[in-house]
Amino acid sequence: MRLRKQFISIALVAGIAAGAHAQELPQGVGATEVTLYARLLAMADARQLDTTLIDRALASKWRPMRAAATLAIGQIGAEPGMVGAARLRALLKDSDLTVAANAAYALGLLRDTAATTQLGAALALNHGVAREAAWALGEIGAHARATIITALAGDHDSDTSIQLLLAASKLRPIPLAEVSRYLSGGHLAVVWAASYAIARTRAPGGVRALIDLEASPALSARLQIPERNVWTSPAYTDDITGNQRTRAEIARGLAKSAAGDSLGPRALAVLSRLVGDVDPHVRINAVRSLGTYGPVAKASLVYATKDHDANVRIAAAQSFATVLSKDATEFPALWAADTSIVYRSSLLASAARAGLRPPELKEWASSSDWRLRAAVASAAGDTIDRAFAISRALPLTRDPDPRVREAAYAALAPPVTMTLEDSVHAVLVNGLRDPDFYVRATVIGALADRPSVVDLAPVLASYSQAGRDSANDARLAAILYVGALWKKDSASLNSTWRAQLAGTPIPADPLERAAGKTVPVWSKWGNVAATPRAIGWYEGIVRGIVMPTYVGKTPTATINTVRGPIRLELFGAEAPITVWNFLTLARSGYYRNTRFHRVVPNFVAQDGDPRDDGNGGPGYAIRDEMNPHRYERGAVGMALSGPDTGGSQYFITHSPQPHLDGHYTVFGRVTRGHDVLDKLVQGDLITRVDPK
Repeated sequence: MRLRKQFISIALVAGIAAGAHAQELPQGVGATEVTLYARLLAMADARQLDTTLIDRALASKWRPMRAAATLAIGQIGAEPGMVGAARLRALLKDSDLTVAANAAYALGLLRDTAATTQLGAALALNHGVAREAAWALGEIGAHARATIITALAGDHDSDTSIQLLLAASKLRPIPLAEVSRYLSGGHLAVVWAASYAIARTRAPGGVRALIDLEASPALSARLQIPERNVWTSPAYTDDITGNQRTRAEIARGLAKSAAGDSLGPRALAVLSRLVGDVDPHVRINAVRSLGTYGPVAKASLVYATKDHDANVRIAAAQSFATVLSKDATEFPALWAADTSIVYRSSLLASAARAGLRPPELKEWASSSDWRLRAAVASAAGDTIDRAFAISRALPLTRDPDPRVREAAYAALAPPVTMTLEDSVHAVLVNGLRDPDFYVRATVIGALADRPSVVDLAPVLASYSQAGRDSANDARLAAILYVGALWKKDSASLNSTWRAQLAGTPIPADPLERAAGKTVPVWSKWGNVAATPRAIGWYEGIVRGIVMPTYVGKTPTATINTVRGPIRLELFGAEAPITVWNFLTLARSGYYRNTRFHRVVPNFVAQDGDPRDDGNGGPGYAIRDEMNPHRYERGAVGMALSGPDTGGSQYFITHSPQPHLDGHYTVFGRVTRGHDVLDKLVQGDLITRVDPK
């Protein structure tokens, strides 16, 4: 899974946060505290630990200052931040529970194995601290396995139990016996977490438990969805049917890869019921799992294409690849079930993978709409019929629209397990000179799957061309290519090549330096410190974003979509730079008439790309601001293409996504408009984003 924003560069647009002039400050807070807080932001932003500054902030009488200092140690990252890990371990027992909880969370960000025992002991502390300690143990992973298993056998409050179960979901194999006992618990959220742990890992041993859970009295009473196009008010709010999340996890966990042949028929029967569940999130997961069963699931998937929920229909269209056969006659009827581009492009991709060659592929290839032409390229790339893939994608590498060319090059490259044909290799090398840097980055990435010294010269020539680009995508891709080649076959790099690489100027972009420092001849790149911004810039963020939050003036925004408004609360204290960035872009009109270019049913809706293909951005990058907020339903997160590559693209989660916690900045949540969020489909228009 990639929640990506693929437009990255060194500099953040200049300016001070709107409204950053003198603001109301919390009682007892003055200019000294503002500057100290700003220095903490600057330290975390530069990823340079200043222990003297940390100690000064921890000595503050203003509690939020101490909490921010504690979190900042973890935000700096493992490489410099491990120096501060000892401080975090001591802070686990701090009398301020927010500080202690932040210490536990920060230790998880650092994946501090030395803290495993202390984090285990913290599970017996206040539930807020215990909750973060449990999450941290999951981030530490295998080293904390025994601690997690022991804790699962004990008694904890529901929040801590949930986090322990989510921590267990990161272990391989998961401790199935310890997790399964929570399926019979009385707290619906705890049962959900246990079902998530089993379903997330597709644990074969847990399939029987999930089947039995679905038939239990607590979950067996389900409403059937109405006929398509017949409106009814939602009947699945948490206070009425709070088990819908568990049913969704059951549906996800019953894929054929987990059920196997022995339990396959029983699992298929359950999925055939869940495809008619009252909740669309459950139906979406059921449809996806049904697609893993092949032709025997055809009737259920055809039924799903008639669903009144557009995203259920789209999920069905995406699932037909293993269900249809080359001689299938259902395609015309399936095509007519939904006229939207996203449904039909998904169906084309599934048909192509199944070996079908519907006439719509040829029709779309000559369409005036770039989205249709790109869909043809993507459909071709999904097939294992290489002759067909090449014949469809090759002409589109010469398309006038760079978004189509990018899709075509991506489709042209075969899976890593297949041989790269000489003719295709020649086309890819030619693509290294494309005028569009996103296209070049895609081509370099495709070649990086099979790095060879034969391609090093054209890749380095492309890197030189990328020096004139307005963003670093192609430069970064070339640097990563060299790293992949060095790792695979450093012996092929003779003294001449090494001398040429060693003479590469040190990039100004910290992301490029970070990517290249693992290559021995570029190891000195890691010694160049990031250029800090002026402290006044950070003070503007503190006065304009942080302090208003602490006096109860929480920043908000409304996303106005064609489906209706979505109201957001923004986390100004926990992710101030990210919130400032989002509000600044919104005020500038950046999001006006953009589209949700990516909507994955029952996962995320993603926006913020004026290019409309998932690659566009504002021309700069901001640092990640990891914080203890979780990816619950309606969480707003910053899309990335790697650490510290946030820009303008953001996503909103349809349902809880615990695997994203601590890996993508959470900077807000939906407070109103969850029904609008569920209705969004890929391509839906945003008229504007109104900050408040």
